Amino acid sequence: MFFSKLADHQTQLAVIDQELTLTYTQLSGKVDEFSAILQEQLRHPECQRPLVFLHAKNNYLTLVAYLSCLRLGFPLLLLDPDLSADKRQNLEQVYQPNLLIDDLNIKLLHYDALLLSEVLALMLSTSGSTGSPKQVCLSAKNLQANAESICEFLPIQPSDKTITSLPFFYSYGLSVINSHLLAGACIVFNQATLLSREFWDCFKLNNINSLAGVPYSYEMLLRLRFETMDLPSLRYFTQAGGRLASNLVIRLAQLAKATNKRFFIMYGQTEATARMAYLPDEKALDKPNSIGCAIPKGELRLVDEFGHNITAPHVAGELVYQGDNIMLGYAECRQQLSTFNPEKTLMTGDIACFDEDGDFFIKGRKKRFIKLFGQRVSLDEVERYLTEKTLECYCTGDDTSLVVAVKNHHDIKVLTTDLSVYLKLHPSVIKVISVAQLPVTSNGKKDYQQVLKWAKS
Repeated sequence: MFFSKLADHQTQLAVIDQELTLTYTQLSGKVDEFSAILQEQLRHPECQRPLVFLHAKNNYLTLVAYLSCLRLGFPLLLLDPDLSADKRQNLEQVYQPNLLIDDLNIKLLHYDALLLSEVLALMLSTSGSTGSPKQVCLSAKNLQANAESICEFLPIQPSDKTITSLPFFYSYGLSVINSHLLAGACIVFNQATLLSREFWDCFKLNNINSLAGVPYSYEMLLRLRFETMDLPSLRYFTQAGGRLASNLVIRLAQLAKATNKRFFIMYGQTEATARMAYLPDEKALDKPNSIGCAIPKGELRLVDEFGHNITAPHVAGELVYQGDNIMLGYAECRQQLSTFNPEKTLMTGDIACFDEDGDFFIKGRKKRFIKLFGQRVSLDEVERYLTEKTLECYCTGDDTSLVVAVKNHHDIKVLTTDLSVYLKLHPSVIKVISVAQLPVTSNGKKDYQQVLKWAKS
């Protein structure tokens, strides 16, 4: 496993965090030291394998704690460090962790033994920053398999340096960290935003070789004239976390070609530990709407509404993935962490088709999720949140905006601000409309399509 063989990379540079630098040998030593401290904290006969909540910041302290827990086999849940106190408390009540770790500071909550599956290694949120208790549960095998696949299709070299442009607790950001650790490459920790001068000063100072971003990242960068930036050290850049408009894909692919760099479109879900598909960079100009093919050691196929495989090109069906990176399952409470019955295949909930070359194209979503700024938002959860406030509403949208139709609501600005704070999203991607009557279809179902039409009119 990548986390148990850090020292194999010896004097390769592993971490840069402001003035601190660590080789892989030194990083492995730090992990050993903290692992010993963790074990000392748990000298209790009833608590041999604790559940850990880790405040996942973009710094090397988080990395050391993360790797220590993986080495010791202590299951951990990665927390957004900016999650509100009430949401954190709710998660603690639901899962009853033994330990909280923040910047290597350990808070022991209790010694009670929790019944945890032997294969459980990591828990990642399914719904961004809403604080929902629903978690994707992953094994160490999942993490290793996905890191190995990523290292096969991305040109990560041991001499590379990447920069933390995404949150540690986000599956895409975590996959960048895991794959670089496996390759023996260097991670430059940075807490500035991608659009800040501080970020690009750090980028240039450290001669960064790769960049990862979600659609919003590149939308903003292109507005800030990313194409004119002088970035001689950058060899390749990647995009995942939702669909990027095809005209922007073309611009980025043209930029890569003109500057002798490489641009990779990727597709994934937290349920598959991060990545399921990628578009080879040479195809980006010709197929800007495609997610490409399955990652190495993975398999993609389509099924119709009856579960039969679709074998003809340009026929839409649900996208199904198979690979060793598929999660153990979901959990919504502590009791569900004891036993898992992993599925061999993952029904993605996305409707897709493939062309004559076998490249896949996403056509829409079967499930009620959207992705904004790379953050997955459950439309049903937002709807429930507003219903609890005694509002009659429908929530819909796409990967560009959340659309909320509220019956006879006049203070739209206040509601927009409330949703912005609750979801931790910029208000520019939240559109609230007041309607006299919420529409229904002829069979009495909620008419979300009509809401979308009203929002666009």
